[in-house]
Amino acid sequence: RSVIGLEEALERVRLFVSAGADIVFLEAPQTVEEMRAFCEAAPNTPKLANMLEGGKTPILPPKELGEMGFQIAAYPLTLMSSAVNAMNNALEDLKEGREVQGILPFAEIRDIVGFND
Repeated sequence: RSVIGLEEALERVRLFVSAGADIVFLEAPQTVEEMRAFCEAAPNTPKLANMLEGGKTPILPPKELGEMGFQIAAYPLTLMSSAVNAMNNALEDLKEGREVQGILPFAEIRDIVGFND
């Protein structure tokens, strides 16, 4: 999309669909309207939305993406960014001699990582 323009990118999406693509993806739609146009270009083919904070595509919640016509939503930096932020906050608390906030109980951590399986 960013190199060839939206119309050419949508035409390529249609060609991939007609060739039997199992899934389609449009790189960096820049507005909600472009995202809708992409969904309309491939109404019966699963579509991937890449929700990248700091990217060109508007970040939308999964429900809204589903209503728009996306079947798959990737949030590749969301969890990592949140985890790094939490780690930085915990390190700052430790450095300053404060009790670290937001700690999960050890029993819950064991369940989450499968130690009790």
